[in-house]
Amino acid sequence: MTNQPTSSERFPNRPASANQNRLSRIDFLLTGGLFLVALTLPLIDLRLPNSLGGIRLSDFLILIVGGFYFLCRCCGALFGWSLRRWRWPLGWPWAIFLIIILLSSILSPWPVESVKYGSKTIIFVYFFYVALPVNVLDSWRKWRWVLWGIILGGGYSALGGLWSLIGQDWSNIFFRIQPTAIFGQWWLGSNHNLLAEFLVISNFFLLAARQFNTSRRWRRCLDILFILSLAITLLTFSRAAWLVSGLQLFLWWFSVVDRRRKIGWAIAALLAVVILLPLYWRMDSLQSSNFSSTENRLLLSQIATDGLIARPILGWGSGQYIRLVENNLRFRAKYGEPIDSHGLVQKVAAENGILGLVALIVLVGSLLAYWYRLWRRYGVRYSWVTPLILGAVGGLFFQFFNTSYYKGRVWLPIALTLAAGRLLGYYDQRRKK
Repeated sequence: MTNQPTSSERFPNRPASANQNRLSRIDFLLTGGLFLVALTLPLIDLRLPNSLGGIRLSDFLILIVGGFYFLCRCCGALFGWSLRRWRWPLGWPWAIFLIIILLSSILSPWPVESVKYGSKTIIFVYFFYVALPVNVLDSWRKWRWVLWGIILGGGYSALGGLWSLIGQDWSNIFFRIQPTAIFGQWWLGSNHNLLAEFLVISNFFLLAARQFNTSRRWRRCLDILFILSLAITLLTFSRAAWLVSGLQLFLWWFSVVDRRRKIGWAIAALLAVVILLPLYWRMDSLQSSNFSSTENRLLLSQIATDGLIARPILGWGSGQYIRLVENNLRFRAKYGEPIDSHGLVQKVAAENGILGLVALIVLVGSLLAYWYRLWRRYGVRYSWVTPLILGAVGGLFFQFFNTSYYKGRVWLPIALTLAAGRLLGYYDQRRKK
């Protein structure tokens, strides 16, 4: 590891020393709030009572953090504090996407529901889970707290998954690691994919945190935790998790410069394949599901294609894919209750049409280009940059197979990479002076 930035590095233009005590308290509250948001991201079904809106706990916490931050900015402007200019990360790609989303919603056959969905999910996610963290995380100390919040969230998710093995029949039926009910409530979700989609992020964030440590003992402990967490992820038997984790591991192996480490990773991967494939075949032979998930996904894709053909330019409006599924008699007869699309591309195609797909390609392409530039510039000098990017890439790529496209658990890790790039840029400027 070379020239790792210290926790004390922060952006310039802080207020004068007379306000430092006040700012320390404000920073403490903001950092603690974002840490709690990151920590509660896996609790996807832990919600406030219906009398308080029934929103997720993490969304409620991010609203409090955002309200407090904007209140502090207003007070700072009023009292003449020196404030940094508000940043709009990936501003133009997001603006194009949001404009198409709103236009599609307004022209939808169900405009009220579509505009409400777009405002409560897509616009909310950008302002609070992308723009807000990038502006708040102005020091490495704050940034690392949020990083560890995500890692700890992945840790208790993995432990909950292990606990789910207790009581399952290991010999006669299909078993897998899956979410566990906590006090009788499925706060982590009730589907193994919901567990796996967060672990593919936290696994590589754990690997990034491992690169920060100079203690050989701690690095070995974190290596063991990474291997255990990766094994738990694979034992969910989520096909998306297997694909995403395989892609992450290949890219991580490709980025390793040390030849001995590269050979070691290759041998470890070969051993993992030898161990896991027979286990997968055994589990597949025991599976007793009545319906094929592949057939389910194919039918959902057909529904999305039919919706795109019927309204090709701007689609049916945000949030209306599930209405198309509900109106499909074949799906209702075979699978029962309607579900949302298992894939971001399907959902955007049906809901926002060709223009929405183009806007999504621009947004994802801009994000991939940003990650590539970040990796090219800092990946060799800072060994934690590559696994950090791979964690965020895994969370986004997983949504091409799953249904958490507009949730904080996907976008806060992405915001963490955007904030890291900004901090590294400032840190480089400081070193050159």
